[in-house]
Amino acid sequence: MDRLSAPFVFVFYLIIVGLAFVLGNSLAGLDVLIWHDDNDTSVAFDALLGVGVGVVVVALSQVLDRTTRWARVLTDEFSKLLGSLSVTQAFIFAAASGIAEEIFFRGFLQQLLSVHVFSGASAPFLGLIVASLIFGGLHLGPDFKRFWPWMAMAIVLGGVFGWMYLYTGNVLAPIVAHFTTNFFNLLFMSPQPVTSAVELADEE
Repeated sequence: MDRLSAPFVFVFYLIIVGLAFVLGNSLAGLDVLIWHDDNDTSVAFDALLGVGVGVVVVALSQVLDRTTRWARVLTDEFSKLLGSLSVTQAFIFAAASGIAEEIFFRGFLQQLLSVHVFSGASAPFLGLIVASLIFGGLHLGPDFKRFWPWMAMAIVLGGVFGWMYLYTGNVLAPIVAHFTTNFFNLLFMSPQPVTSAVELADEE
């Protein structure tokens, strides 16, 4: 892959996680990993919820890719932007983005808005909505005309991940869902290298 390197992605998201901990834990007094335990969900439940939601999102993405033009255009644009990814690269990209973005946008931003910005019974839901809009708005892409569906989908997914965070009270479920979604979608949209007949003959 000659467009984005795994080390660059790792460092970039490491900075995002660092910001979440500094701004959340140190300055705002928030635990960016665990917000509450109101529903007393188990680690196993949270992980399975994340996997289930991620699988459903991947399946819906594949259906849209096969039935709508805008989804196919978006997949083509990402294929050009990312180039061919190995399974290891897709894993690193998905893990780094899933962990960092959920800790920052859910663990820090959504909790901050819900606890310190809004008040009253509606505060958690307003925090969820605003954090989801900001999350989606930052998924603009290099060309708004071609990437606006990505932004719209990110807003919706931000709402889904935010609801899981609000319900479970921790970032495990949204991290797993985010990772599952990104990992499989990256593999599906990554163009596979074409092996020529001459190369096959040389290997034999």
